[in-house]
Amino acid sequence: MNALFVPGWGAHAGVYRGAVPGGFDVLEPPSFGATRGSLAACRAWLTRECRARSGPLVLAGHSFGAALSVLAALDDQVDVARLVLVNPAGLPLAKPVPLILWDFLRRLSGGWFPPGEGARSIRGVLSHPLFARRLGVDVRRLDLSAELAQVRERRIPCLVVAASTDTLTPPALCRRAADLCGGRARAG
Repeated sequence: MNALFVPGWGAHAGVYRGAVPGGFDVLEPPSFGATRGSLAACRAWLTRECRARSGPLVLAGHSFGAALSVLAALDDQVDVARLVLVNPAGLPLAKPVPLILWDFLRRLSGGWFPPGEGARSIRGVLSHPLFARRLGVDVRRLDLSAELAQVRERRIPCLVVAASTDTLTPPALCRRAADLCGGRARAG
């Protein structure tokens, strides 16, 4: 069975490779420039990645990557056996943008990211700031309540993992996502 992991907004595969369990192929998302900051282009990219693989998929993602995973799982030509959503975006986020940036910088300076990966993410944002902002605004407002309900209706097994250290998509938001998709919630 193929297992794919989708990074969060602005992150690269290298941020996750050491942390994602073996057996998962950590995808390298397209740049903000390649997608022009379009949520539809990001969704189309992941759908193509999924369609290129045979058989049922385990589709996992973090934050925005989890939201994209939900959207791809609902494509009729994508065979998803299970979803794993780690601190998923996809319900409107309340945290103010300046605090989001502050938390990122605090974690960057605290060594939360593999060497060079935080700087690589910053370069990606600075290379296409308007596209990065456009996608960031869309992700912040994203409401996948109806799509999460479709996951439940289609009986796609779903595990929602809530890291207590994530302040953007806190455990309460993760529990709500799990309730909507009929999945299990697990705190980590």
